Amino acid sequence: MSGPKVVRIVTREEILAICHGQLARVDAALAEWTRIGRRNDCIDDEALATANRRRDALAALIASDRFMDLQKQAPVEEEFLRADMQRRLAAVAAEQAAARSRERRGREAAATLLRRLREVGSPLDPGLVAALERGDAEALAKGFEILADASARPGAASGLASSLREGAPSATLADWLAAQPRTPGDPAVERIAARLDELYALDGFDTSGHRARLDEAADAAPSRRNLLIDGLEVETGRSLTDARKRASLRTDLVLARAELAAAGGTPSDGPSDAMGASALEAEIASTRAAIKSLRLGRAAAARRAAVLEGLAGLGYEVAEGMSTSLADEGRLVLRSAARPDYGVEVSAVAGAERMQMRPVAFEAGGVGPDPARDRDAETIWCGNVSTLQDALAAAGGGLVIERALPVGATPLKRIAVERSVASGTAAEAPALRERTLR
Repeated sequence: MSGPKVVRIVTREEILAICHGQLARVDAALAEWTRIGRRNDCIDDEALATANRRRDALAALIASDRFMDLQKQAPVEEEFLRADMQRRLAAVAAEQAAARSRERRGREAAATLLRRLREVGSPLDPGLVAALERGDAEALAKGFEILADASARPGAASGLASSLREGAPSATLADWLAAQPRTPGDPAVERIAARLDELYALDGFDTSGHRARLDEAADAAPSRRNLLIDGLEVETGRSLTDARKRASLRTDLVLARAELAAAGGTPSDGPSDAMGASALEAEIASTRAAIKSLRLGRAAAARRAAVLEGLAGLGYEVAEGMSTSLADEGRLVLRSAARPDYGVEVSAVAGAERMQMRPVAFEAGGVGPDPARDRDAETIWCGNVSTLQDALAAAGGGLVIERALPVGATPLKRIAVERSVASGTAAEAPALRERTLR
């Protein structure tokens, strides 16, 4: 296949830009992971050190030119950090739920103990009574001691022992607490409390007003309680759905801004905490568009420069400013110094990844090379393309032939020039007429 070719070119500069952008995203994801983890007290120094070692290992892949490995592993690390924080927050939520359950059981046990103490007529300090009503752990231990002493007093064996027979203290407070019947918690209350925990964990949402209403519901009359619970169910459900979406979008925006900065752009520095979902989505789209525009422009320039440098190394006459001409006009014709009556035409749409390259012959005054030589010119061009592929690969890029025609499949394009090819200097490109001969 030695005729016209459509090729896709990737340069080292383009690959490096992608890799540095991905590493910037990992850095931003790690910073978010650290910020949220510290706020919720769910990461320690060892976990942070381990995460930083993984990040440094990714950076080492770029330094060692293992670009494909970086492009595979960086997104995996980014997703891992997100998922890991969700697992950590879930563990925090589970512990908070367990703590609420322990606190509720403590209050219930304290209320039972206070009732027993009053039944046996033990003298109680008002401060102890208030503490027991709050479910204070120290007050619970003190009250248990008083109840145990009362049951052991001489002369209390008949009436007092009888009064303590049901629910009498065991050998220890822990045994007595374990023996107390457990009242199942209200699923709706527990669900709302868990939502409030997650709201705070996600973005520091102020839950004090909702928690006050939840506490009020615990002691309210049934009709009032149901009204409060129903309202909180709706509000917390809606708030949590919105908060989850905004938290995910905020992270997306943070990562996109980091990637834009790595690409040499200037990301917006507006605070994202107060932005709604729609505003976040618009900002993310704008940032991604800016990244794409920057990369396309720079990648196209790098591709043009790499191709022209490679063709110059193959003996085609390349002059200063030709890269700009190719960008502006989308077409460039280069002459072979060794075979001045032949050359190559390079065509590329602005910003496109693909180029078309084909061998051409020059005619001046209707006179050009013998068409019988065209087949040799195409064969030589085939070798040039292979050499160009090797040169780009050695530089860390690549050239992929996506479409090619066999030798002789189409007549060699012949281009009319204003002057004799032989009269031009080595630094000049052929001056084309408005028409071409095919």
